[in-house]
Formats: sequence, C-alpha cells, structure tokens
Amino acid sequence: MEDMGFDLHVHTTASDGKLAPEEVIRLALDLGLEGLSITDHDTVNAINPALEFISRRRISLQLIPGIELNTEAGANEIHILGYYLDHNNELLLLKLQELKRSRDERAYKIVARLEELGLPLDLDRVREHARGEVVGRPHIADAMIEKGYVRSREEAFEKYLDKGRPAYVSRYKFPPREAIELIKRCGGLAVLAHPGLIDDPNLVAEIISMGIDGLEVYYPQHSDEQTSYYLRLAEENGLLITGGSDFHGPDEGNKLGAVQIGRSSITAMQKRLHSS
Repeated sequence: MEDMGFDLHVHTTASDGKLAPEEVIRLALDLGLEGLSITDHDTVNAINPALEFISRRRISLQLIPGIELNTEAGANEIHILGYYLDHNNELLLLKLQELKRSRDERAYKIVARLEELGLPLDLDRVREHARGEVVGRPHIADAMIEKGYVRSREEAFEKYLDKGRPAYVSRYKFPPREAIELIKRCGGLAVLAHPGLIDDPNLVAEIISMGIDGLEVYYPQHSDEQTSYYLRLAEENGLLITGGSDFHGPDEGNKLGAVQIGRSSITAMQKRLHSS
C-alpha cells in the first residue's frame, strides 16, 4: 500500500460522524491528504456542502462523492460503499428518503424499549444529537451518555443497542444486491466495506457474485492475514482494491487518514468507471 493519499471511508454529522463536512475537509488538509470520500450511512447530504466549501475556498483536495449503504443478508449486516455516484440522482434520493423514514421509525421503537428498561430518553433530544440528519443508534447512545446511563457509545451498544441486547430493534431489510444495483444505476462503483467484519465468510463470495466492483481490503480492524487474503481475493476476481479509516471523529475510534490508498488505486477506479 502506498504511504499517503486518499482516505475512502469517512463519516460526517450527516450520519453518525462528529465533524461537519467543512471540518472534515479542514482536517484532511491539515493532515496533508490528497483526497477523500465522504461515505455517510444512507445519506449524501454532506456531499454538496463539502463540494461547495472546496470550491469557495479554492481548496486543492479531491473529494469523491460516496455513500455507505447499510444492508442485510440473513442475520448479517452488510455495508456497501458507493463511489463516484451521481449524488443528486432522483432515484437515489427517493430511496434514501425511504431509508430515513425507516431509521426514524426504528429510533422511536428503540427509545420506547429503553423507557421500558427504566432508561427514558427524549426523542427530540436524540434528533438534536443527529443535528437534523439521519438518526441512528450512535445518536441514541449519545443521548444515553448525556443522561448518565452509560459512559461511551461502545458501552451503550454492548449493553443495550447491539443485536441480541435488550433495546435492539431490527432494521429495514435492504438487500445488498439492491444496493449494488442502485449504486450502479447512479453511475457509481460498488465496493464491499470491511469484509473482515462479516461473520460468514461465504457471504463475501455471494456478494462478489452479485457484481460488486471492489473490496475494501485496507481497513483498521483487518488483521495482516485478512488484508493479505482479501488482497489476493480481489486480484483473483478482478476487483478494485480500496481502503479507508472509517473515521467518525477525533475522539471516536480510528483517526482520519489512519488508512490511506495511493493515486494508482484511484486511477484504477476511474478506469473501471470509464470502461463500464
């Protein structure tokens, strides 16, 4: 992997990140990144503000429009990254509105379960933590921290919000094949996010058979063995090789630029786009 360049897995306040799009761009500049992709969960609301900020300030940073679609296959949560997609596409925006409604309904149900457990939360306050954007479990966790029920997002998930925990509510069933097709219909490239976090290794082969364009080979939680395995798997199947930090904020896990890919990987992605 080349030493520096692009971080292709970055979140903002549009989903569950802690920094606004402009703040992410400033941080990327401070770190000397050549480019990045904002890949918020089930929303593209940060893309236009980020592009406008870059244009207005005449910043020499390449921003690749992206998204991370949360899907499910059986009992497994599968995340599909989309790159270079038309983020203003009407078909995409309609689907994202549908996903947002389902997230809002899920948040309501989770808050109701927490109240039954003796941990009441104000749903409006949860929405304030989401800063008007997509409401997710991390925002519920933030409201729980504020009330003193837990000390961190990790504790909130481990005790209450993860699958199998007392306040867990299953999400809207969005199959990975549909997500891959949606990204491609919007002119983008579909990449399987952090395959090493998928419990069932057979699912990775299934996703490849669905027409995925690439694998997120380089990821902070991948072991050296996993990285080598997915690199080989990508090469054997003619897939693009990507990587990113999964950045959520300065005090939230992985640092921006903790994983980077070089210009050659970006060039390969652009060639795939032009040949499709």
